[in-house]
Amino acid sequence: MSNMNRVELSGNLTRDPELQVTQSGKSLLKFGIAVGEKNGDKTYTNFFECVIWGKYGEVMQSYLSKGQHVAVAGSLHYSSWSDPKTSYKRSKVEVYVQVVDTGPAPTRDATDYASGQQMPIAAAPPQVPAADLYDEPIPF
Repeated sequence: MSNMNRVELSGNLTRDPELQVTQSGKSLLKFGIAVGEKNGDKTYTNFFECVIWGKYGEVMQSYLSKGQHVAVAGSLHYSSWSDPKTSYKRSKVEVYVQVVDTGPAPTRDATDYASGQQMPIAAAPPQVPAADLYDEPIPF
């Protein structure tokens, strides 16, 4: 069995995205996503830091804004370092985003379905009585 590192999240941006450039000249777009989760009677919000590298991040900056609903897909990236001021070991996990969907927000919170509730079914259109095809005589 092979390893897999894949994550998909759907939530709202917690802040406007920030475009940065590394010392080596690579661009990256950073933003946060708040994702709601329902577990029984309790609702939780999880916060995730996201990064889009390169030209895709530069382009996406103009399409993303605080509070906007987005769905992202990518991989998790772990990094660690020593804080130069305190010498404490620090670490973080970020989502390296490869795909962003800025489509409309769902009309109903998707977390409602995680608890096992069934998705609503659209009401059936009203039934129109079919014409009785056998009322008229056959013309032969």
